[in-house]
Amino acid sequence: MSDQQFFCEYCGYYSDNQERCSHCGRDIAELFTQPVWFRVPEQGRLTIRLSSPDHTEHIWRELAELWDRLERETSLGLYPGQMKKFPPTGDTLELYGSELEIRPVQELLKGRGTVEFQKLPCEQIPHRPKYQLPRPPTVPRNKR
Repeated sequence: MSDQQFFCEYCGYYSDNQERCSHCGRDIAELFTQPVWFRVPEQGRLTIRLSSPDHTEHIWRELAELWDRLERETSLGLYPGQMKKFPPTGDTLELYGSELEIRPVQELLKGRGTVEFQKLPCEQIPHRPKYQLPRPPTVPRNKR
């Protein structure tokens, strides 16, 4: 038997066997062949349309609470005044967000409306203004 050790990324221990971890029993070769599933979510405009005008005020109120929670829990850094749109005047609402917000909004609507997502370039999405440091105070000429 060789003295070579193989690192198991699943449990963090070293194994004597290259194929299977001697600590947890996980297939070590399987860890290196699986593709990475992470990708950056796309950002754009969410268009929310209600299917019937019944109970629109109640639905918009629920959506406002959900959107407020999503803005607090995620670091969207998008246009901060979106909550001022609630309640909207009609049965259509446009919000800026990422594709991660589609599923929670669809679950809230429960078939009472549709959610469309349109990917937009970063330049067309209104972002929160960047913080600028205050200008240092100037000293008058006669005090220099």
